[in-house]
Amino acid sequence: MVKIKIIILLLLFAYNLGFSQSISPAITFTENPLTHNVHICSDGKYYYTVNGGKDTKGTINKYDLQGNLIDSYKILLDMRSVMYNNRDKKLYVCTFDKMICKVTDLECGNYEIIVQNIYENAQSVPALSADGKLLYVLNKNTVNIYKFPSGKLYKTLNGIDAGKDAANGSTAIAVGTKYFYTWNTGFKKLFVYDFKGKKIKSLDIKNGTYGYSLSYANGMIFVAKDGNYNTGVWYGYIVNK
Repeated sequence: MVKIKIIILLLLFAYNLGFSQSISPAITFTENPLTHNVHICSDGKYYYTVNGGKDTKGTINKYDLQGNLIDSYKILLDMRSVMYNNRDKKLYVCTFDKMICKVTDLECGNYEIIVQNIYENAQSVPALSADGKLLYVLNKNTVNIYKFPSGKLYKTLNGIDAGKDAANGSTAIAVGTKYFYTWNTGFKKLFVYDFKGKKIKSLDIKNGTYGYSLSYANGMIFVAKDGNYNTGVWYGYIVNK
């Protein structure tokens, strides 16, 4: 009996230290992005994805919540992330040119530049907070948080775990309602942080390897297997505390 209690205590201790748990995707669907499967968001009714790599092929795809393609819209930008802003009910995208743009007319592909050149790394994948008031940008192991839409630096968090380079997740961040998330694709590990920068835990994920693709959409964490100018796959994970 004593040995069993010791084992249980050790397991609980390991869990509290943030040892990994393994999770499988709750939803999976394919997408041909024309270039790369870069990012996904949701307005609660639909998913919206963006591709990246060539502005001449810039596209936003719209899916239902089961992953069925509804329509595709040209938006001639080399994009890195797509964000739904709950404040004004609009889609925003960020680009390789370090622009944050509001999509003013999805069907016509029209957009308005809101702020630009506030962060350093062109490969960064910014994410809006749930209330649309803050913009989170990861570069290597540092998260800079900006007021949105002004672009004024609000806070910096250091020592955040992530991949060693952009291809492995060093510039990708996802922001939920209670936590933000980073990852390291080399180890297929997802890291969960509170908004003060304290690591809550790490998780092993079954699928998804494309470093830029880490996203928060419809209450789930999404990552992709990049199609690389062919058909890729999106994986959505339910991540509980």
